[in-house]
This record gives sequence, C-alpha cells and structure tokens, in this order.
Amino acid sequence: MMHQLIWVFASFGGAMLTYFFQRIGLNVVVASCCVGLLGALLSYLLKMPHLAYVIFAGSFVGMTSPKVGGYGFVVIASIFCGIVYGQSLKLFEGFGGKLGATAFVSSVSTHYLLSVLKKVLKLKLLK
Repeated sequence: MMHQLIWVFASFGGAMLTYFFQRIGLNVVVASCCVGLLGALLSYLLKMPHLAYVIFAGSFVGMTSPKVGGYGFVVIASIFCGIVYGQSLKLFEGFGGKLGATAFVSSVSTHYLLSVLKKVLKLKLLK
C-alpha cells in the first residue's frame, strides 16, 4: 500500500513538472528528458530503483498537449498512471515500452472518463 502511494506521488510529480516545463516553452522531449534525469538522480539517492521508472512514466503523461487537456487533465492522468504502474509491476516484465504504454493507457482512460462526465453532467470540465 505504501509503495502504491509513492508511485502515485512520483507519477504526479513527473507529469506536473514535465507539463510545467513545456508550458514555459521547453520542447516536450527535452522537458521529459530533464524530468527523467531528475528522477534517476532521486531514485539513486533514495535507493529506490522503481522510483525513476514511475517518474519517467509520469513525464510521458506530462507531454500531453495543452490542446488535449490542461493541468486538471494531467493531474487525473498522472494519478491513474501511478496506479496502473503499481498494479502492473509483474506484468510484461522484460518487455519494452511498458512505461509509454502505462502513460498511454492512463491518458486515454482519463480522456474517456472526462468525456463521459461532461456528457453526463453537461458541464465544461477541466479545459
């Protein structure tokens, strides 16, 4: 349970920092790389190898275009990302693309969740 909470906060931090960097003018790839490097350093210092991975997965969520969603979208998607990461630790072990797939599933799930909420509640949410 404690690790799951750490994954959620790490994903959130990686996503928000990447999204912030892109909003102030950094290229999204450069923003994600900077956050990935910070995550690797933090992971090394805290001796938590999975921390770097989940921060980097969160940074992929933070690469979301402002045309798709704002900070609210990124917050929700990053929380999903941390949860999906924690639940899929043993899944597809050794396969490439797991972090990107985790971020993709989280972002798409968030998009559809908010679409349904907008239709049900007939409100303009998080845009």
